[in-house]
Amino acid sequence: MNLQDMQYFLAIIEEGSITAAAKRLHIAQPPLSRQMKQLEAQLGVQLFERGRRRIKVTEAGNLLRHRAEQILELTTNTIRELKEFDTGVRGTLSIGAVTSSWVTLLPDLIHTFRDRYPHVRFRLREGESRRITELLDKGIVDLGMVRVPVDTEVYESIELPKEPLIIAFRSGYSSLGDGDKPEVNLAELAGKPLMIHRKYKHMLTEHCHQAGFTPEILCESDDVLPLLAWATAAIGIAVVPRSAVSLVPSADLLTKVIVNPALETAAALIWVRNRFLSATARHFLSLFTSLQG
Repeated sequence: MNLQDMQYFLAIIEEGSITAAAKRLHIAQPPLSRQMKQLEAQLGVQLFERGRRRIKVTEAGNLLRHRAEQILELTTNTIRELKEFDTGVRGTLSIGAVTSSWVTLLPDLIHTFRDRYPHVRFRLREGESRRITELLDKGIVDLGMVRVPVDTEVYESIELPKEPLIIAFRSGYSSLGDGDKPEVNLAELAGKPLMIHRKYKHMLTEHCHQAGFTPEILCESDDVLPLLAWATAAIGIAVVPRSAVSLVPSADLLTKVIVNPALETAAALIWVRNRFLSATARHFLSLFTSLQG
């Protein structure tokens, strides 16, 4: 059995008949039919149940289909890797990231990467973590920067150091004080109108219940930008990762780190497990890893 056998076998399954597959493959039907019979004889199993109009794949045929798809994908990826080997890096790197990462985490990294690989171009996508994983699953982006937790069965990841969640509010808006202290106890948020990213709602609510109160959630969002904008407008108190505050620089916006207990989050660079990564993406991962060390 060779690669052509597997390609022809899969074409028959996809087209539903040997005649249609032969047409797609630009070969005559009788030779294709003979080749499949020879393949069955070689393997010692029946791969198809042949009907008048369409063929039906047997249990053995389904097993071969699964293995053939894996082998052909591995072959394609190997050829691509060998062609890229030691040839320098060009092309386009597609990255998806949560909003705060574009401002706080990625600019310096991409600047360093550009110094090393000036011929690389970038295609950027922005969205919340769920959207970024969807783009990864569809192969629209090569790498994604998301907030943890990450499904480690589906994605490989490199997690960044944790950072605290903070509150952000307009000066003079809250009884929590202005610049008198850099921290706020979680219990002090009882009865305050809180605005939070949907990803952190469960964590906040759980810790508030442990502290003896139910948080007053004024607003929840999939993006930190509107939360910070509303906080600047004195609508409520935003609960966001500390790094997100740089998205809305304002002298009127005050921040305090939540303590007792501290609430933390982290970002992670992720990619689909066992999927081919271009040389460009692999070099980017290598640089990212070296900078974290």
